[in-house]
Amino acid sequence: MADKFTKKSVASSEAADAWKDTIIEKEVQPAKVKSDVTYRQMENQLASLVSQISSLGDQKTALEAEMAKVKSAAES
Repeated sequence: MADKFTKKSVASSEAADAWKDTIIEKEVQPAKVKSDVTYRQMENQLASLVSQISSLGDQKTALEAEMAKVKSAAES
């Protein structure tokens, strides 16, 4: 489906180029995007995500420990 253009309002000026100020709504219909994938690629993506989740968990634990130390120092 092609992009759709719809007039929203009419310009109030009577100048010769007043049509340039008319508001037009543009509705975009992007083309289909196709890509090739393999099961092995998806397995590798999953392994990468699992690794990132583990790493983020370790970072979260370390940060929470630091936050506890900062809170303790602030409260004393």
